[in-house]
Amino acid sequence: MPDMDRPTLLSTLGTLTFGLVLPIGLICAFTYLKTLIYYQLDVRNRPDCKEDIQIVRTPPLIPYAMPGLGSTIAFSNQTVGSFWAFLKAQADRYGHEAFSIILAGKRTHFIFSDDGVSALFKSRQLSRAALDRQLAVNVLGMCKEDSFKAFPDRNDEKEKMTTERLHSEHLLSSAAVNLLTEKFMETFRAQLDDDIDLTDGGEINLYDWLWHRIFRASTTSLAGSKLLEMYPDFDVDYRAWEDSLLALLFGTPRLFARQAYRARDACVEKLEKWLQTGYQHPVKDGENPDWTPYSGARIMRRRHDLYKQRDLSIHGQAGWDLIFLAGILSNATPATGWLLMHILSPTSTFDFRSRIMQELQSCKRSNGSVDIPALTRLPLLNSAFHEVLRLYVDLLVVRQVDSSVALRTHYVNQGEQVMAPTWMTHRNPAFFERPDVFDPERFLITDPETGMLSYSTAGLGGKYFPFGGGHYMCPGRVFAKQEVLGTVAMLLLNFDITFTKFVKHTKGGWEAAGKNDFPTIKNGFAGNQVVGIEGVMRVHIKRRPSVST
Repeated sequence: MPDMDRPTLLSTLGTLTFGLVLPIGLICAFTYLKTLIYYQLDVRNRPDCKEDIQIVRTPPLIPYAMPGLGSTIAFSNQTVGSFWAFLKAQADRYGHEAFSIILAGKRTHFIFSDDGVSALFKSRQLSRAALDRQLAVNVLGMCKEDSFKAFPDRNDEKEKMTTERLHSEHLLSSAAVNLLTEKFMETFRAQLDDDIDLTDGGEINLYDWLWHRIFRASTTSLAGSKLLEMYPDFDVDYRAWEDSLLALLFGTPRLFARQAYRARDACVEKLEKWLQTGYQHPVKDGENPDWTPYSGARIMRRRHDLYKQRDLSIHGQAGWDLIFLAGILSNATPATGWLLMHILSPTSTFDFRSRIMQELQSCKRSNGSVDIPALTRLPLLNSAFHEVLRLYVDLLVVRQVDSSVALRTHYVNQGEQVMAPTWMTHRNPAFFERPDVFDPERFLITDPETGMLSYSTAGLGGKYFPFGGGHYMCPGRVFAKQEVLGTVAMLLLNFDITFTKFVKHTKGGWEAAGKNDFPTIKNGFAGNQVVGIEGVMRVHIKRRPSVST
């Protein structure tokens, strides 16, 4: 091949580049124009609905330019709420309550009508096993064989134990949940008692301080004390993995997410060794304690029995334990942070904290502990808790379409997938007044005869579903709620906590913010459940000497 001078080489490269870019550009332009025309015809050709006629239609497909990729890039925007704002604009403009996109090559329907969401929860034509297996492989590092064992298409009716039965017995029964909460509160309180700095008091970053203590208490109450004794830095690996969970789920190549894969592998490896240690210290025959240092709560031992029943490898067992811990930890902790910050914030109504404290006093025992069952009945506290979930949950209920079905007026085809986004319903002004405002009294109800207050989420159906719905509703929801309320009560009843300042991140680093600069939502992928906290609330905390601890 003869040598070429620099101008000739640049010219040749330019010609080759143009030769590649031009056809790609033409393909993208043609794809966008074609899908735009179909979209406009679809959204505008919408017959008027009559009360006695149900018109079933396939949700309109949002136009896109890149074949196969579709709207994946737009959906992956990590400014929380941006994609939902776009979808809401389409809904307001055209009057539709469902839209479709091409997401990683698959047609995906977003349904946000309350009757459509309710139908999604009840439908037997929708499932989650295939999506769970994708999570098992990408997020938990399971091999495909283990993923099918952990998440089969159908449960074997001959199985002695299933995840549904296990969760029903150990996560949804009042007696079992109360035991878990009791252990959590015992461990959480022990950390506070051991912290001598709290006697003299000091200033802290509220959420960061809280995260580490809730993590240790939750992990210990579920998995026993041995895990954190073996790996005191387990929280570091876990937090890095948790922050990258959705990036892993979407299949981001290892080259572009090395830290995420490193954290995942470290978590699974540590859980493997913890499992092996626990199996070397089994519970004696005939005994069934509520909790042991090596295996934790009874539900963990029952889960490990299920793993053996399904012949999961030790690597697969560790991965399944990781996602179980995440189901308990990843949402309860930020929910506690948001609730505490609103109670303590100078931006809240002047009497909000005093009314919460008045309620909490009725649940305080003489030894400084908290009556948890009584706590779950407090009207304002529970209304505020549900308001946190309404405003700060960005949950995507995802289902695979096993056979074509009409979800009320929305028709979906076999092989497609359906998503119900809480962001669209929880912030819908037709469902909730001033939906972008935190209103702790939103779920309060006044008895017209007695004037007594209570709280309720009844009648909200497909409008409000922070824990999902139907067959796959979060089994840890009762324990998570008791964790959140118990933590808030323990801190507010036993410590003097006063707001100091807000701190925000700027280009120059962290700096003090004004008293109205309440922390905002942290960037992340859509569907990140309870959203992260961007910004810092600093408070002064000091143990109350009058309380015996």
